[in-house]
Amino acid sequence: MKKTAHYAMAMLLVPWLSCTNHPVQNLANPPIEKGENAKMILPPVKDTLLKSGRKNIYLTGNRLQPGFFIERYIFPPGYKGMPHVHNSDLYVTIISGSAHIVMNKVFDTTEASMAYGPGSFVIIKADQPHYEWFTQECTMQVSGIGPNETYYLPENETKKP
Repeated sequence: MKKTAHYAMAMLLVPWLSCTNHPVQNLANPPIEKGENAKMILPPVKDTLLKSGRKNIYLTGNRLQPGFFIERYIFPPGYKGMPHVHNSDLYVTIISGSAHIVMNKVFDTTEASMAYGPGSFVIIKADQPHYEWFTQECTMQVSGIGPNETYYLPENETKKP
């Protein structure tokens, strides 16, 4: 009789426990402390830190190969990207900081320009001369369809007259 009572009790508890807020039930939705963010997960790829201080993070694809690619760049304050063009469109999103992106072939940081801040989205069309400079650290995400190459303009075309 005792064995049967324990068995009956277990049969009643199993469904009840499955309906309660048991930790096993909430693995997909763990509790998050107020103000806590999920950790950034990046794919295991080779990143590069250039002598200029710019860091390249290659998220997916390869801009020099056919197909879709996404890259993330971290530019240090004071970085200047001289006038250049690309052979296909680029889609730029500013994640943090700000960037001055000017659609012109004459490099001039004194020219009035808009600083694109976090959340800004800029399309740089193929063969559009442009340059950029940064007054603060900036994280920028760039995507497009490869092959996408960069061609710097001749110095005599990029100076103010």
